[in-house]
Amino acid sequence: MSLAPVSVGQKIRHIRETMGLSRPKFAELLGVPPTTLKNYELGYREVGGAFLVALAHQEQLHKFTLWLLSDKIAPEIGQISPAEYVAEK
Repeated sequence: MSLAPVSVGQKIRHIRETMGLSRPKFAELLGVPPTTLKNYELGYREVGGAFLVALAHQEQLHKFTLWLLSDKIAPEIGQISPAEYVAEK
């Protein structure tokens, strides 16, 4: 029995919640309307490349880029998952 893959939208929500940011604050940080972010998180809308680039360029979110796109981490270069972020605290 295999588990269903986690969507990029679900991962974005996980990052947002791990960082302790509300949907409006996270959306503002990334320059998108909160309704767009909600649609991404709930899978109603496909996450666009421009959004992913904006997330990767945010200093406080950059550390999750590799995990978000590939399910991989590389702590030696600062690429972690939300679980590692929580463990560091």
